[in-house]
Amino acid sequence: MKPKFLIHPLFIVFLLLIVLQGHFAILCAYILTLLIHEYAHFLVANKNGYHLNKFTLMPHGISLSGKNVMFSYKDEIKIALAGPVCNIIIAIVGFALWWIYPESYVFTELFVYANLVTGTINFLPVFPMDGGRIVLAILSKNFSRTQALKIVRAMGISVSIILVSVFIITTFYDVNFTFLTLGIFCFFTAIWEDKQSVYERSHFLSSKNFGLKRGIAIREIAVLEDTTLYKLVKEIRQDSITNFMVVNKNLQKVGYIEEKQIEKYIEIYPATATLKTILN
Repeated sequence: MKPKFLIHPLFIVFLLLIVLQGHFAILCAYILTLLIHEYAHFLVANKNGYHLNKFTLMPHGISLSGKNVMFSYKDEIKIALAGPVCNIIIAIVGFALWWIYPESYVFTELFVYANLVTGTINFLPVFPMDGGRIVLAILSKNFSRTQALKIVRAMGISVSIILVSVFIITTFYDVNFTFLTLGIFCFFTAIWEDKQSVYERSHFLSSKNFGLKRGIAIREIAVLEDTTLYKLVKEIRQDSITNFMVVNKNLQKVGYIEEKQIEKYIEIYPATATLKTILN
């Protein structure tokens, strides 16, 4: 399946604001920064076995997403951290370069600051920005995904109120419209529902059609019934079809799970669900 490329309405607003202010050079620096930001997400996601089938241009980044989420919370946090951490590292390298070669400042100023701002803003606890994704993953350990998402969205609205309040305070001293713009952006980002702001596993049968034409191996693995659904998914490979014989501690067979069934299970059960729970 070819990935879809979409443009979020907020990105169009962001684009128009920059163009109308005559900051074309800044726009180019930010677009390059956002591409690097999302490529970092892509590399970490791919390394952990997830693929992305929708690219959405947004003010804070190019949101990579898909369906059939199958995350461990650790994977979700690692993938979310990859983008802003990459930006901050680039900014630090840029500052170091200015110290060593001061003449480089003129050529790299916009790019370095674009990375610093993008990395910092993405740490805000506003979903679907990376900070919001990290908080969502942490909350999902103790709350249902729906409840966790409601909490994160409420946090995003709170952040936007704080930013607008700071803007109002600046009007009594030195007006700073950055806080107002960021506050409005965070508010609409928090309330804008994006049901596809997730990643998906890449090694299921639906992605193996090409390989099936040539023929691929069938693997059978014995696993204990207290194995989690997430660990089961980690065993699935792109170059083969993997089926699982489920056994108890006495090595007695208690069930059998084919790879094609797992795609249905991940839509029903959390990643931490054990095979015993699923089979029962």
